[in-house]
Amino acid sequence: MSPNKRLVGWFGIAAVVAGTTLAVVAPAQAAAPRAAEARQITLRLASQPDQVANVAGASKENGAQVIQWPLSQAANERWEPESTLDGYYRFKSVNSGLCLNVRGGGSQDGAPVIQYTCGGSANELWRFVQKGIGYQVVSKSSGKCLNVRGGVGQGRELIQYTCVGGGAPNDVWLPVWEHGAS
Repeated sequence: MSPNKRLVGWFGIAAVVAGTTLAVVAPAQAAAPRAAEARQITLRLASQPDQVANVAGASKENGAQVIQWPLSQAANERWEPESTLDGYYRFKSVNSGLCLNVRGGGSQDGAPVIQYTCGGSANELWRFVQKGIGYQVVSKSSGKCLNVRGGVGQGRELIQYTCVGGGAPNDVWLPVWEHGAS
């Protein structure tokens, strides 16, 4: 199975939460070409799907913090997933063209997740581990999860943290295809 078909497979989840229908992609659609905006996703918290991974202040600068923020369909909360041959993905910000990245590539709990120039290093590569209706997003460089520092809360920074075995409200995500211009 090609990496792109695997990517579509984990996007093939359906959820209806808070009156919002999340986009579903059927595996049969994987071969069809997509418009540029159809390749954009939001990373939503499974526990609160109206909260997303967002580049703070719509920054276009290297090192800008990624935070939890209410869904608004803005470009700074949309990501273009790119698959690698080894089952990992990099997420490029639609707003800045920079990648979701663990600052410094360290393995310590609490390392900030930022946007940074894409370069193929392990600290910008992520894999998905299914947990219930969502996925833990696991860093290749550390084996730790994308996490909201201190629990779910608007404006809190995203960090890497040791993955909770069964998943936690602040470390399980819904990758959702988004359609239309931002």
